[in-house]
Amino acid sequence: MKQDALFALIKGYSGFYHEYTSQKYDKYRKEAAVGQSPEIMVISCSDSRVNASILTEAPLGNIFEVCNVANIVPPYYPDSTYHSTSSALEFAVGTLAVKHIIILGHSGCGGVGALIDGTPLALDGECSFIAAWIEIIKAAKDKVAGLPKPFIYRQCELEALKISLGNLMTFPWIRERVKNNTLSVHAWHFDIGSGVIIGYDEEKEIFLPIKPD
Repeated sequence: MKQDALFALIKGYSGFYHEYTSQKYDKYRKEAAVGQSPEIMVISCSDSRVNASILTEAPLGNIFEVCNVANIVPPYYPDSTYHSTSSALEFAVGTLAVKHIIILGHSGCGGVGALIDGTPLALDGECSFIAAWIEIIKAAKDKVAGLPKPFIYRQCELEALKISLGNLMTFPWIRERVKNNTLSVHAWHFDIGSGVIIGYDEEKEIFLPIKPD
């Protein structure tokens, strides 16, 4: 019988456990048990094909990661409702004092596809959480309207990244730290087929390949 997905996860954990509890990780386990001190926050998509730690080969403890549909950053909106991504931003900036925030988008994004093609029907027949959420990046769809169909999805993904990058700056405590050069914000796009990551250059207003110095 073919092993199911859950069994494969448990088997994988077994391998991880044996390595993690080896002498190689003694120092890390002692330090990590006390707390975390990542310098980078990544806001990425919930898509199963995108994982910031794997893409960058970052070790445990290096990235404070938040995932949501279409890697969206909502605008600053202080009220009494629930704000998962905003609360993560508050913790990363205020408590962890991260030095970089990266918004990581990707090709073939289902959230962007739903924005362009229309969201699936609400499971309860009434309220679609997806529809309300992707409304945040609706301006991206409007901006790419009229483009040939093969290009519209990728360009919309890039425009959505720029919207989220702008939304980061609506948070006063992010804007202040960026102004004081204690925090940098970035927008990256990962192409699943090619493995290429491009980043937004705000001065040139274009996306360019991410390359090490």
